[in-house]
Amino acid sequence: MKIGYAQTTITPSLDKPVFLAGFGNDRRAQTIHDDLYARALAIQDEQTTIVLTALDLIGFFRPYVYEVIASIQSPDVSIVIASTHTHHGPDTMGLWGPDQKTSGVDLEYLSALQKKIADVIHASLSALEPASVKWTSVHTSGLIKNARDPEIIDDELTLLQFVNGDGKPKVTLFNYPCHPEVLWDMNPNITSDYVHSLREETEKQTGAPCIFFSGALGGMLTPDVKDHSFDESEFMGRKLAEEGLKALRAVDSGQLTVVSFEKRLIKAKLTNILYKLAFGRKLLPDVRDAMGYITTEVNLIRIGGLWLATVPGELLPKLGLQLKAWMKEAGAQVTGVIGLANDELGYILPVEDFKYPWNPFKPGKHYEETNSIGKGIAPSVMDALRDVIASSPKDGSSQ
Repeated sequence: MKIGYAQTTITPSLDKPVFLAGFGNDRRAQTIHDDLYARALAIQDEQTTIVLTALDLIGFFRPYVYEVIASIQSPDVSIVIASTHTHHGPDTMGLWGPDQKTSGVDLEYLSALQKKIADVIHASLSALEPASVKWTSVHTSGLIKNARDPEIIDDELTLLQFVNGDGKPKVTLFNYPCHPEVLWDMNPNITSDYVHSLREETEKQTGAPCIFFSGALGGMLTPDVKDHSFDESEFMGRKLAEEGLKALRAVDSGQLTVVSFEKRLIKAKLTNILYKLAFGRKLLPDVRDAMGYITTEVNLIRIGGLWLATVPGELLPKLGLQLKAWMKEAGAQVTGVIGLANDELGYILPVEDFKYPWNPFKPGKHYEETNSIGKGIAPSVMDALRDVIASSPKDGSSQ
């Protein structure tokens, strides 16, 4: 097998206002604490080529994703473009401008961003070199909490590392289900939050690049910190790096026997009145069809014994744990979920827990419902992934 890696900065210039996404309106960036990145990992065997791309952004809508993919003009390459969901990067969706009626998206930045993403994907494909691989996972403790359903926690850190013939790391992948929001709503600094320190520490210890993907972080899986400071952000990132690298050192690398990528298109009806208002105000791109349905996708990625399910938004951990269980039952050794992948449709909640508030402007305990396209997205996601997981071949999954 071969892998290639490339990265590029996507930090916006502060020469004009940058509206930070993720909390309230009119939160303007004042300084840059650390650069934001687009990072691309290309993985290839004799039959399949995949590029996993991570963006330090709040989210990246499907139309933008497919403009990038179309510009690459490589139909034989399967591409995932997922956002880390940092709450301290530029508004790329439209909801965090100077007021609730004005988009915060800088169209010039967005256009340049799409070109940078395409370029970094091309660069990863041009850097393919032989590699061996290992995968594992480890449960963390005391780092995250669930602000919606405290009893449901997924604290599993999923890990993948590619090494050269001498066993030296070439790229390390981390997948973790927690909002990058140690820094809170008063933070005026551009930053990738704890992800920055995680990658920095990993790269320091391995001498090789690190790529991070958020998992099923809905619900709200959020950092369990003493305060919303850079010290706490650094502690969390370094702790995750240390635990992940310790787990990786305990397993051996081997030759990969299979890489596969299976995609399913799905549809779900948009029922959220707040999103409809946002469409009317031109804050969000209206991608509904004539019947009010949105088309999006899920994917199943197999890299040896590691199986990764991708979902087009912020899956609640109850559903993420179910996906992991299905993958294990189907033969996976290690499992993970890549959230906000090739789309961002907001929260994806279990149907039985979905209760749209009477007054969505004062949602109380049901904030997540007001940031979801509707009740129908979860069954569409879960049914499609259950089918593709169940039909996935069982051979070739070992090192």
